Amino acid sequence: MPRGITIGTTHYRTKEAVRDVCRGIVRRYGTNGEVTQPDDDEFLRHLLERHPEYDLKRGAGIAHFRIIAHTDHGRKSVGLALVRLDGQVADFSWNACLTPLSHRTQVLAALRHAIDDQIAAVRSTILNSPRRPVCEVTGAPIPSAAELHIDHAEPTFQALAEEFTDANGGVEAFRILPDSGSGVTYIELEDKALEARWQEHHRERATLRPVLKRVNLSDLRRTQRR
Repeated sequence: MPRGITIGTTHYRTKEAVRDVCRGIVRRYGTNGEVTQPDDDEFLRHLLERHPEYDLKRGAGIAHFRIIAHTDHGRKSVGLALVRLDGQVADFSWNACLTPLSHRTQVLAALRHAIDDQIAAVRSTILNSPRRPVCEVTGAPIPSAAELHIDHAEPTFQALAEEFTDANGGVEAFRILPDSGSGVTYIELEDKALEARWQEHHRERATLRPVLKRVNLSDLRRTQRR
């Protein structure tokens, strides 16, 4: 097994080599520049998949990437951000993407990805309802689609995932599908029959609810994973 790190189909000998690619993208497009070259876009999509908060960062899905300016502890700098399909912008650290993902983290990411359709269906139903959505945690109205997040009431996603993995041989029994190296890929389970059983388990046991974005990204995340 060669040392280094693989992003998409390209192997880099060191993490610093990956950082150099990121710095090159930042320089190439400049502050507030939109990443337009397909190779750069593909690189950033594969890089972001490694982020420990990947599902949270991508939100409704990734439209494209942008270079943004920000201030950190009084220091001004530029970095990477993604623009979601709903128009929301989220910055991300390329250093966080270079932290190795544990097998458990990859399995949980695969389980989250497997239920994306269920989350999207609930969100669509709520948005298409003539009734204005209300946050089921605070009771406050949810003013826009951008402020609508879908969250697990009890049992939490974490509890459901642990319940399912424990009943199927534990996390180590779950194998991750190797990256195909083409297109936009996600972390997925290799065993599609097992994935289907997980989707059915989640469909039967989960209670999904509308919450305000700020509630999901702050208050709820202190005590649970979605």
